[in-house]
Amino acid sequence: MEMTNMISKSNYEGVQDKKDKEIKDPFQIGRKRKRNERNPTEITLSVVNVMIEFEVAAQEDADRKKHGKPAINKLKKLSLFTDVLSEKPQEFLDHGLLTVLKNWLEPLADGSLPDLTIRTKILNILNDIDLEHHDRIEHLKNSGIGNAVMFLSQSDEEINVNRKLASELIYKW
Repeated sequence: MEMTNMISKSNYEGVQDKKDKEIKDPFQIGRKRKRNERNPTEITLSVVNVMIEFEVAAQEDADRKKHGKPAINKLKKLSLFTDVLSEKPQEFLDHGLLTVLKNWLEPLADGSLPDLTIRTKILNILNDIDLEHHDRIEHLKNSGIGNAVMFLSQSDEEINVNRKLASELIYKW
């Protein structure tokens, strides 16, 4: 009788372990997830939060410039900006990346251009992102970034290398 109880108990434990595993696996409870194992909702939430952070940096710079202070927030966030864009640029495009880039490129309220490093990095980012696909052309038109890039291509204050790259982008688009 005891032997039967032990077998039944071990069968029950085996079945229960299997059920627990089936429940835990989809939610990945009880184990650490690998870095790249993120569900689409988490990715979208992360992208939206990052986009908000970059928008806030642009707005803070505009406010600082109005008060005669140096606009340094975008410059502080620039390395983070380029790092996250290298991971999933298409995901960011779907959440308004081009509008954020336009806001970072536009002249400030006093008419001055954003920092040279920011302009150069953003023009390079735009050059690296594939925007010629049919589904991305609408993003390009709606964002207004073409006007900001066109302005840089014609600005006497812009360096020659950036003016040339801006002109090439306009031609490519």
